[in-house]
Amino acid sequence: MTDHPLIATHSRNDSQQRGAMTGAERALSLTAGAALLTHGWRKGGLAGALEIVAGAYGVWRGVAGHCRLKQALTPTPFEQQFSRERHWPISEAVTRSVTIMRPLDEVWDFIARVDNIGPLLRWVDSVEQLTPDTTRWTVRAPAGRRLHWTLVRQPAENENSLHWQTSAESRWQHDISVSLTPAPAGRGTEVKAVIACKPAMGKLGYGLARAISLFSDKALLNGLQAIKQQMETGEVSNNRLRPEGDDDFFYVHGESTDTAGQQSVKTGVVIEGGIH
Repeated sequence: MTDHPLIATHSRNDSQQRGAMTGAERALSLTAGAALLTHGWRKGGLAGALEIVAGAYGVWRGVAGHCRLKQALTPTPFEQQFSRERHWPISEAVTRSVTIMRPLDEVWDFIARVDNIGPLLRWVDSVEQLTPDTTRWTVRAPAGRRLHWTLVRQPAENENSLHWQTSAESRWQHDISVSLTPAPAGRGTEVKAVIACKPAMGKLGYGLARAISLFSDKALLNGLQAIKQQMETGEVSNNRLRPEGDDDFFYVHGESTDTAGQQSVKTGVVIEGGIH
């Protein structure tokens, strides 16, 4: 894709459209809701009260013509387009952008080197270079566990973009792309990052991935801001570093898990001396 949309793909207008019910769905919801209301009223007791609540929601949903569950399980237009282009059955994506006050070629060179990026990401424990184009990432998870995935650099769409994918054997395949463009009025470089995954279990997996994306979206934004701060000032503020014992994690789509006793090299430290 040559033009990645921003996080507005999950805007209110788009959400309303994706949750819109068809005429048949509204009629079914109204009928079932009315039946539950009537039966619950006659039955009484706790079970009857629960049926009344469920029936009232069904009637309300039918009148409003909007279903939050359908909304949560329906990909955005961008995700649908992405799935068609990658021949994936379904995909879930988060995207963020940041403007860095540095020339485009410097930003590209910095982001292209994983040994620059890994130490800035507080949720990453270690990055191992397997081949010139392949890296293995280890991420901290709760209860001292570790999640892993292998990223393989792919040919990019143009000279001002970067592209990585997880291996085809991954249960939750990921596609990561970064595009760079000169910012208006000579204000440096605009960086747009898109992370998409192919969830297992179809729409159920998509719903789970959407819930997880509440964390991964924050992680992506924090990562871009850390890169911006590192490139513009030569260091990252201490409040971005991971303190000892912090088990916060953002991505849980790892390929495998290890025991808590596995040793790993921590990242989340300042790269001294600015751009390398």
